[in-house]
Amino acid sequence: MGLFDLIKSNAKASFEKELPNRDLLYISYDKEIPSVNRGLIITIGIDSNGKVVIDDKTKQLPDPSTIYVNLPISEDYNVAKLPYWPHYIELTSGQRYKYLCWLRNVAEPTDMGFVFLYYYGLERQLLVGNFDKAFDEIIKLRNSHENRSFQKYSENALVHSAIMRNRMDRLTDLHEKTEISGYSNAMFLLAYNSGLKLGIDQLLLIFYKAFTTSRKPIKEHKVLFVECMTEILNKRFDITSFDIKDYDISKVKTIVENRFANYSFPEEIQRTEIIDFYQCKPLMEDLKGIFDETYDLFKLKNKMNRSNKTPEEIQAAIFRKNENRYKKLLKEKKINQSEFELLMKYNDNQKTDKLMPSG
Repeated sequence: MGLFDLIKSNAKASFEKELPNRDLLYISYDKEIPSVNRGLIITIGIDSNGKVVIDDKTKQLPDPSTIYVNLPISEDYNVAKLPYWPHYIELTSGQRYKYLCWLRNVAEPTDMGFVFLYYYGLERQLLVGNFDKAFDEIIKLRNSHENRSFQKYSENALVHSAIMRNRMDRLTDLHEKTEISGYSNAMFLLAYNSGLKLGIDQLLLIFYKAFTTSRKPIKEHKVLFVECMTEILNKRFDITSFDIKDYDISKVKTIVENRFANYSFPEEIQRTEIIDFYQCKPLMEDLKGIFDETYDLFKLKNKMNRSNKTPEEIQAAIFRKNENRYKKLLKEKKINQSEFELLMKYNDNQKTDKLMPSG
């Protein structure tokens, strides 16, 4: 019995076996199909004082991902592409058949409209259903379908839902499971409000998003770049992290950020107004300083690694470059005399430890 026959006969048990992700789907066996009315309802009337009144409100849309089994389907693969913001009820019978067949293996290439249609339901699961399974399924979709719009929407949904469901544990290694475009404002706000320091992994994501010159070394020479960043952080703070709790964000601009793509969600769930930490000038200037030092050190070490110089010669060149940089900073009045002396002392101590023969 094929999928078409299974659905037409409402053979629920067999249908479940056909779809390994059945528990993540919203399936309705109701015979009454709701209407999909997009836009506004506008009602014009006359009040008790004889004045014309206009009442307008957004129509509540039925969930676009819900599969209505009693809608017709036909075995047809030669169908038109789905429009933006697809809805299962509005699909043709052939599109429904193709979509249901694809659901048996959602990693297969397909019309991105089908991917979004399935994804809308996964967003519902993130908020009110099986959070962990939906989270993992979205990662699977992200790693299978490299559509820019989908990548952006799904990244936002993963981050915001984890925060809303108090599941920050799912964010700690997210960048290792799927490609992340950068450190989001939601992550920034979480760290700021919780008093959490930014570690190496978080700084890498911020650098990747904020400073375009970081992308090649992070992608191609991540180990060396991390080594250089660790050295700079230790030199500056004696710790491999960066504290943001003391920055004043009270006057930083806010932006409206999309949290979810499912357009049947209420507006206050779909979007949120949030502080744009990337517009906090003092914070970004300090982060830029860390990046610049890291990048300079990375370029030097990378160049030396390709040369025939000994490790001692490489280290000596690094210390000379540091001295020249500190002198330049002092001359440009970007640091004061005491800060200059402190940096030079640290550099001299490091030089002694690494270049002088032991015992």
